[in-house]
Amino acid sequence: MRNLTPRFIRPMMRMVRADDRGAVGVLVGLLMATGVLLGMAALTVDVGLLYQERAELQNGADAGSIAVAKTCVQDNSCDSAKAVGYANANAKDGISDVTSVCGSGPNLPACPGPSGPMDCPAPAPAKNYVDVRTATRTTGGSTLLPPVFARALAGNAGASGNTVHACARAQWGPAAQSANSLAMTLSQCAWSQATGGTPPTYGVMARIFVRDAPNAPTCAGLSRPGEFGWLSDSGGCQAAIDLTQSGYITGSDPGKNVTAACRAALQSYVTNGTTIFIPIFDTTSGTGSGATYHLVGLAAFVMTGYANMNPLTDTIPAPFTKADCPNGGTTPSCIFGYFTQALVPVSTTIGTGPDFGAYVIRLAG
Repeated sequence: MRNLTPRFIRPMMRMVRADDRGAVGVLVGLLMATGVLLGMAALTVDVGLLYQERAELQNGADAGSIAVAKTCVQDNSCDSAKAVGYANANAKDGISDVTSVCGSGPNLPACPGPSGPMDCPAPAPAKNYVDVRTATRTTGGSTLLPPVFARALAGNAGASGNTVHACARAQWGPAAQSANSLAMTLSQCAWSQATGGTPPTYGVMARIFVRDAPNAPTCAGLSRPGEFGWLSDSGGCQAAIDLTQSGYITGSDPGKNVTAACRAALQSYVTNGTTIFIPIFDTTSGTGSGATYHLVGLAAFVMTGYANMNPLTDTIPAPFTKADCPNGGTTPSCIFGYFTQALVPVSTTIGTGPDFGAYVIRLAG
């Protein structure tokens, strides 16, 4: 088809197209004059910095609350200074403001109620917890995060910045699960005798007899099966424990003849001073391989020796002697060591049962 555009219009169209080369500059000038680009920059950069600050403060509060909770568990110190170090370590500029460390543990003040949407929830009654609250602090000492572009907007020259807040709560309590407990269970009575009852005294060396010890301390209702029994081995002399289920577990009862896996495990624990986790039972029924134990918690234990565990050679720590676990007759095997407080690895559930020194820490919410 023939082009019907008049000849005199074509040069004008070429001129318009040539003028497009300056259109972008004109458009940018207009947007700058009206503040649109500055507003977009303020929204993108300044708000982005606020989100980054918030993330750094939250990471610091999370890490700080867990660090303080660990000191509550391990030595009852609840060292609030730990929160400062972790909060600063999670800040890009190496500094942040820890405005409050509070909770239910020793040496911690009680926490106030929530004061804003970024605050921790109201304190939970009858729960072990620590709250760490963090806020903005710059290397110059200011508690305001300065804006980058917002001050350039019309009428906003006096913008001073914002203070960002974050809060984290770590809770701790008796562990309800462990994938690698020792395949052995102790009675609650034996634990009470070794720790002195309530409140317990940790770190005291004790001798604990295996089952049917005629000269063992009396544990009412537990003398028939004894003070501890071997459990079904899931591999490496370990047993998977989940107290959120029924709590009942069946033993294998190998007596004095210890399996090869348990021999290797016991030798390693004694040599390395490893903290191990042993399930505690309160009642039992049945005999032999059919014995059933009702588990109520996990205890942290450091084994320092053993005796009469065939074919292991006796390892008896001071102040005990062979007379504390002699051979012959009906004298059973025994273990030596002390109960302690420790964190159970790879556990996410806080139990509701008795506290035997094996704990789990988790962030609340």
